[in-house]
Amino acid sequence: MKEKMTIIFFSGTMDKAIAMLILVTTAAAMDMEVSVFATFWGLSLLKRGRKFRKKNIMQKMLEFMVPGSRNDLPLSGLNMMGMGPLMMKKLMGKTKTPSIDELMKMARELKVKFYACSTSCGIMGIDRDNMIDEVDGVIGAAAFIAEARESKINLFI
Repeated sequence: MKEKMTIIFFSGTMDKAIAMLILVTTAAAMDMEVSVFATFWGLSLLKRGRKFRKKNIMQKMLEFMVPGSRNDLPLSGLNMMGMGPLMMKKLMGKTKTPSIDELMKMARELKVKFYACSTSCGIMGIDRDNMIDEVDGVIGAAAFIAEARESKINLFI
């Protein structure tokens, strides 16, 4: 039986998304079974873009305030007036560090599983048709905890 690693991805920033994706691709390359449970702000990594239909007014306001997709993630808490992500993408290219899109592709090739939190999706008005194809499912906390219970490594990012 393979060793397992699970990650709860709660962050909606580029720096933490890159760190998480490097960890999951490394663990999967080391032949570990890896699952990521994206919740609240971390769901931006799994969204296709902004979607306002079928949402109440508070969900629409929240949709306007959070990143619409992984391409819109701020660099960190210090976004440098929007210049941070551009600078980081340029530096990553110069140092031949894989981009978030490339890391996501690697993760899928290595069979990393990505799950969206059903409770967070309900609160934020995010449905399955607004998620990227890489999402393996929308599950609840109990389902993820059952998987995490069997894991050797559990991280919260």
